[in-house]
Amino acid sequence: MEERKGKRTVIILVAVVAAAVIVSAFVHAGEDDFLTDPARIASEWEVVEIWQDEKLISDNQIVILIDIDKNGGFRLWNDDPRDEQRGMLVKADGQLRFDGDNGWVYEIHGRQRQLIVTARKEEKEETWICKRSGYCRDALRTEEEKLDAYFAIQKKAMAIEDGIQRNLYVAAMIMMDGGCPKGKAITKAKAYCVRGRAFVWYAGAHDIVVTDKEMEEYLSEYVKLMKEHPEVLEGYDAALKKVGMTYEDYVWVNAEAHRWDKYETAVYQGSLAGMDTVEDDVVNRFHHTKEYRELKVEMDDAIEKMEL
Repeated sequence: MEERKGKRTVIILVAVVAAAVIVSAFVHAGEDDFLTDPARIASEWEVVEIWQDEKLISDNQIVILIDIDKNGGFRLWNDDPRDEQRGMLVKADGQLRFDGDNGWVYEIHGRQRQLIVTARKEEKEETWICKRSGYCRDALRTEEEKLDAYFAIQKKAMAIEDGIQRNLYVAAMIMMDGGCPKGKAITKAKAYCVRGRAFVWYAGAHDIVVTDKEMEEYLSEYVKLMKEHPEVLEGYDAALKKVGMTYEDYVWVNAEAHRWDKYETAVYQGSLAGMDTVEDDVVNRFHHTKEYRELKVEMDDAIEKMEL
């Protein structure tokens, strides 16, 4: 009996040790991948915690974002353009690192799906815990290049006569231009269109009306504001001229999306519930309607005709 118990104990110990080795190997392998292969950490990351001397010092008032692309392009930025750092990650001492021209050195670590950055400058050292916040196709692309690509999409969309096809194309292409995979971009674009149409349907079912005249006035005011305050939309003038578009053209391409926003605002104004609750309720109800089934067919047909 004692012998059997002893054997069982040995078996359990072996299993526990084996499991520990497997977990250790998995984590260690994950760390090695993160340290040496930028493609595994290609994303937009947001710094959510900053630690110094084992103390949490971040106060959530400063937003720090880090873009890393699959080729090792690195961009660190926040709301102050003077703080921006960009360049290529290098492999040093068995890990990825970026030497900033601000005197800081950023060493990249990782554990499973979490990105960890050790930021050092002279005697100062901080540990940044980051979470994924989006896709990153090219960390080194300038804001001007991003705007040029954005308005090239808008220009091509002008030639699309079908409204739902135009909306799907613009939404999907903007996401793909930012690095989102094609399949996910199409899925998200469809969800975006469903959400917009859901609010229009819900408004109609509850006698909430946005007249054509109200929409015309809203869009005209929108164009007027953009023209009068170009500093808010820095770079738009030049980017529009490059592709041969006007502000009126730009608003026309996105007129249906503006209409959805207008209906959504009207629905929220008439509701006492929270924003998340209203959206979930509206979209869930819409999924059970004939209008939703017709929209699904319409979107599938539009996607077959699109060139993405």
